[in-house]
Amino acid sequence: MKAEKNLSYAGAQLARFCRCYMQTKVDMPIRPSEMGVLNVLCTAVGPHTPVSLASALCVSRPMIAAHLNALVSRGLITRVPSPEDGRSFYILPSKRGRDLFESVSKFEAERLNAMMAKLGQKKFDDFIKLVAAVNQVLD
Repeated sequence: MKAEKNLSYAGAQLARFCRCYMQTKVDMPIRPSEMGVLNVLCTAVGPHTPVSLASALCVSRPMIAAHLNALVSRGLITRVPSPEDGRSFYILPSKRGRDLFESVSKFEAERLNAMMAKLGQKKFDDFIKLVAAVNQVLD
């Protein structure tokens, strides 16, 4: 019974953290999942294809196709034909996409710095290490 109560408490705390974290996001003209695509495009070494993006973000090919279509329609990414294979293409962030990513990244850095200041460096580092470990388990 105590273990169930602890898991229930843990689940409630994680859900609250996720809600609060998502609610403090900067107003973005795109969904957080689409911002994930821009994040990969702007931070990870390419070239990036729809298949590599789907793999990096752990989403299906139809999901990544929908994200790419939405980002293209907003002028945030471009599709460039592959010089090796005329049937495939690479995905690149546009200047507008890079600018959006930079503004959101700046906001994220400010928010993380505020968390670190309130928790202290050691607790913040421990928190990040735990999140990284949980991400590995979930992967």
